[in-house]
Amino acid sequence: MTQFSKCVQLQSGNREGEIYPPLVTITYSEASLDDFNANAKVTVTFSVSYEMSTATYEQDVQIAIGVLSALAILWALFVSTSSWRRRIGAQMVDCTSLLKFIVYMFGPLGNAFFLVAMGAALSWLLFFKRQDQVYLLLPTPAQEETFIIYLSVACALKCLEMLHFLFTQMTIDIFFIDWERPRGKTADVEGGNGKSQSVSMWRTYFVANEWNEIQTTRKSNTVFQLFAVLLFMNVVGFENLTTTDPRAYLVINSEQYVGGYSKLLRFGMMSTVYLVVAIVQWLFFTFFYERFVEDKLGQFVDLCSMANVSVFIMANTHFGYYIHGRSVHGQADTGIQEMYEMLVREEENRCGQRGLLANTDNQTFEMSLPHKLRDQYDSIIKPLQQQAAAARGQNRQRAGGGNTTSAGVDINQQVDAYKKLNKYLAAFIDRSRPDIDYIVKDKMFLERLLDMEFLEATDTKGHFYNDDGHSFDAVLFYGNELVLLTFELVVFSVVDLIGQSYVLDAVITYLVSRFVSNLRDSGGRKNLAKKTLVDERFLI
Repeated sequence: MTQFSKCVQLQSGNREGEIYPPLVTITYSEASLDDFNANAKVTVTFSVSYEMSTATYEQDVQIAIGVLSALAILWALFVSTSSWRRRIGAQMVDCTSLLKFIVYMFGPLGNAFFLVAMGAALSWLLFFKRQDQVYLLLPTPAQEETFIIYLSVACALKCLEMLHFLFTQMTIDIFFIDWERPRGKTADVEGGNGKSQSVSMWRTYFVANEWNEIQTTRKSNTVFQLFAVLLFMNVVGFENLTTTDPRAYLVINSEQYVGGYSKLLRFGMMSTVYLVVAIVQWLFFTFFYERFVEDKLGQFVDLCSMANVSVFIMANTHFGYYIHGRSVHGQADTGIQEMYEMLVREEENRCGQRGLLANTDNQTFEMSLPHKLRDQYDSIIKPLQQQAAAARGQNRQRAGGGNTTSAGVDINQQVDAYKKLNKYLAAFIDRSRPDIDYIVKDKMFLERLLDMEFLEATDTKGHFYNDDGHSFDAVLFYGNELVLLTFELVVFSVVDLIGQSYVLDAVITYLVSRFVSNLRDSGGRKNLAKKTLVDERFLI
């Protein structure tokens, strides 16, 4: 056997302006005498690698994460958790409040880690590619581990935030108040007084289906978002800006040296392009599409008014949203001729305005509800939910049987509960109950900024806050675009760390997005049937 030098590494000893003796590291390998005698060839490679200390940069990143994390924790404690406690009427700090505080930290902390990682990557991309003289080197794979850890932590936190987000949206309490009243009585063949004509339920079913449809409506198109990112990165050539060589060209010259791709630079470029495309989408949707093409939430509010159905949403125990859909014509269960006549009267201003208060157009509100109302609501709904849970425990058939609904609840009990709850909530909105009432007012600027109510509801008095027309989108995907966008961006980034293929990143991100949307759609449908007392078989 004979030995030969397999690797010779020469490391300079320069550090902080001082010159130390260079360090030579030699790695030996062995070859047999037969190979030596046969003059066998040994592959020899030559490479020069440059590296610099990133201790200062890592310290700056740690300081940034520390500051933003502290702000995130303070926001979760004094804003999110405090607002939640007010909205559920909590009087004491208990284990549930502590758990909710931890859950509310997931989102802000994930955003903090992601923003710092993106800022560091983007600054490295800009300064490394724009340097005229060499003063900045890219981190080595070992030095990139800190960046990978930060991004992985951000992904884990955003996934936990998404789970909590889906759970809260799929467990809201919602009810459709039908304002329609019987228009007369049916004739009795025996000469009696007859019975009151029944009110059609199809209007409520129609509104329920429209609500079910807009639950996963978003302000951006995921397919367009991913396609645009692929277009800019792969086709336009932004991916070529993420190589380890200092050249900054969209088109690579095959005769020049081209380094490999840097994970740090790929993330900085990709996340920037992703956010720019998302911002352009948001601007187009907000200032053009929503105003001149289609406003789905505004259309839903109009539909409620034409159907004579209001939507009563309780996102928390004592807080929710209200869509006033009471028809200004007093009825909506009419023929086509009467419907057209009602529309003409509205166009010509020959009828009242649609607002909750007289001579106003405001139909949507945030609600801080009286405690007695919630107690009465629970007393009506809880028995049905317990009966449905018992039916599920007995593995009752989905389609129901005999006198039961698809959820296994007795039909007569569900009909009675629906009528009782509809009458109670309608009386509350009409202010015809002496035991509970509410005040309509505007939120202060600080209340709107913090998404919090400074005045707490009492046992008998609540507050209705005027909003911008669609505050109820907080319980839909529509009002949580930032949560969904950042989640998809983090997923896209983490997948790219593993596969380093933008096509693979886009495919997996799309599949994850569809899974989240389908899960929300399925859970929202079941919750809608459970809380509104509308049989799920009527939800398309």
